[in-house]
Amino acid sequence: MIRVMYRWTVKAGDEDEFIRNWDAGTRRIRTECAGSYGSMMLRSAKNREHFWGIGRWESRAAWNAAQPVIMAMKLKGPMPEEIRFFDELDELTLAQKPS
Repeated sequence: MIRVMYRWTVKAGDEDEFIRNWDAGTRRIRTECAGSYGSMMLRSAKNREHFWGIGRWESRAAWNAAQPVIMAMKLKGPMPEEIRFFDELDELTLAQKPS
């Protein structure tokens, strides 16, 4: 399993549209691309115009194979300015907060 971090710079006032487009695109990628396990969106506490997506993929090969499919989707919104790859060593997050 790998994690892929994407960074975007979003202008003030464009945040809601960016997040809506990211959400729709991520749901579509998760549905249509083999090996995609979804993503999360984070906003920098230090630089408020920086947004980070952290995607989870089965492998780098699955991510590579999905790229032509994703490009053909013509998703709304900007392309990431930066992409970084990480090997996932452990996963302890919960889908929901425990009651």
